[in-house]
Amino acid sequence: CRIDRRVTTIRGGQQLPDDGGAEAITPPIEDTSVQNFAQDPTSIQPVAEQNGSPTISSDWSKNAKISNFKERAPPALLMLSATYLLLRFSGEKGLIGLILVMQTAMYSEAVSVVDGHNTKKGLGSIDEIASFPFQKWWWFATVLATTSIRSIVTKYTSLSNEKMSFVAFGMSAIGLVWAVVQLAMVNSISTEETYRNFLEKVACCHFSLLFLVGQSSFWIKTVQEYGLIWVLFPAFLVIVNDTMAYIFGVLLGKHKLIPRLSPKKTVEGFVGAGLSTLAVAVPLLKRMLGDSVTSDTTRHAIILALYVSLVSPFGGFLASAVKRAHGAKDFGRLIPGHGGVVDRFDCQVVTAPFVYLYLKNFFNVGRFSASD
Repeated sequence: CRIDRRVTTIRGGQQLPDDGGAEAITPPIEDTSVQNFAQDPTSIQPVAEQNGSPTISSDWSKNAKISNFKERAPPALLMLSATYLLLRFSGEKGLIGLILVMQTAMYSEAVSVVDGHNTKKGLGSIDEIASFPFQKWWWFATVLATTSIRSIVTKYTSLSNEKMSFVAFGMSAIGLVWAVVQLAMVNSISTEETYRNFLEKVACCHFSLLFLVGQSSFWIKTVQEYGLIWVLFPAFLVIVNDTMAYIFGVLLGKHKLIPRLSPKKTVEGFVGAGLSTLAVAVPLLKRMLGDSVTSDTTRHAIILALYVSLVSPFGGFLASAVKRAHGAKDFGRLIPGHGGVVDRFDCQVVTAPFVYLYLKNFFNVGRFSASD
């Protein structure tokens, strides 16, 4: 317990004793600031009160964010340059290959965060399902066969959708039998705990497959049916939104948006990023379409910009919740200043299915080739 000494109040140069006679004993208070600082040095921020609402100390926050921006900018420019060169010389096939690599990396990062958390808590020793590392990649291959690989194989080979569906179903059946047989073979004093630990990992893997691999597979369908422009344009909007949220947060950010999930996000950054994305969307799409601009171009640009501004950031908020729940600052360290692939593309994957489904239902212009 922390015992507070008798409180004295100084008003106008006078020292006034408190009204209480006994020392006040306050209940134990858990101070997690040291632990949070070890995970993220920028998480400890001075907080001031303004009109009864908590605000971020502006000077300290600006300096920290500017320093972080200088660290993030060079890797971001390098990634954009590398992506441009890849698309310039390999076109759609290069992008599809890049998507497959990204899906593999994102899935690996997501399950590693949970595995690392369980290891720290000492739960790794409970798991006696020796084949789990193989099973989790079997499920990954099964989902790829259902989504990305199906799109690639049916386009470039003679295999039909029906045959690929049969292959994917067979793989899922094998995975089901495999998992149940392994559970039945568990022989331990803590059998229930082993089952629970295994099923938690299974749930984590399948959620990662749904959220990351399943949604990102729509990029492949979009590029195959509508061309590179309709993958690149939403991606640019997300980049603009993310960048402007950062800039507005540095310059004007005072009020936290979702402090429990993502303490660094501010209301000013969210609003400023949305307005900036809307302002950029129409001229950017017209520039990318060139001579193919139609009367519906403005409508398409505004609708996609609204989704990117209002919905896509929640992919990042969810990723922040996952990291916070498992005591991780980032999903990985592949990209200096940014973290892992999931950290960089959590908002992008949320955008991918909407773009494809929107184009499928409301777009009546032909596809655009890589040369376009």
